[in-house]
Amino acid sequence: MLNKLECIILGHLVRKPMAGYDLHKWLTQEGPFFGYSPQPSQIYRQLTKCLDKGWVELSIDQRSTGPDAKVYSLTAPGLAAFREWAESPHEPTIRPLDADFQMRFLLTGILGPDIALRLLTSELDFRRGQQREKAYSDDIDPSEAAIDVDVVWHQELIRLGRERSYLLGTTYLTWLEMAHARLSEQLEEFSRPAKDPGLAQDEVGTAQ
Repeated sequence: MLNKLECIILGHLVRKPMAGYDLHKWLTQEGPFFGYSPQPSQIYRQLTKCLDKGWVELSIDQRSTGPDAKVYSLTAPGLAAFREWAESPHEPTIRPLDADFQMRFLLTGILGPDIALRLLTSELDFRRGQQREKAYSDDIDPSEAAIDVDVVWHQELIRLGRERSYLLGTTYLTWLEMAHARLSEQLEEFSRPAKDPGLAQDEVGTAQ
């Protein structure tokens, strides 16, 4: 199984060859949204490991200004390793808004809508069940608390937390439902056999 940084590196090299600096620049900007911001040394160390595994190959981009750049390209074994991860079962995290799903969806979706839909389906099924089973405990015994507790305020606090959790959960679930329906429709269109242009012309002539 790939680690998170390997997923990111291979996922980006699927799109185009990149230098380590380009990967670092992207992660500096987007990494926080994925809950992951590795140091430059980690990126270059992981690139070296990918090179040793035969997942990437290295070329030198000679530049007229500044130092030459080491550019990494994905190899066939690297693509196979990435595809194996992309097609492996998705295990949703307990927290609905963790970045793992978003990262995997954006990185693996380039391989096709069927992979994106499979990922969406597993996430959607899990979140539906989670939303149905969600429960909160507001039991409190003021005599056991380490401080003086206003029971009325505590009930309001729990209510506000429930509302936040409910709204975040339903909003995310709505997006999952919408994206699932959209991808399902697109896949259905892709699977329909293309019409024979000659047949279509015959149909027009018959209608006339």
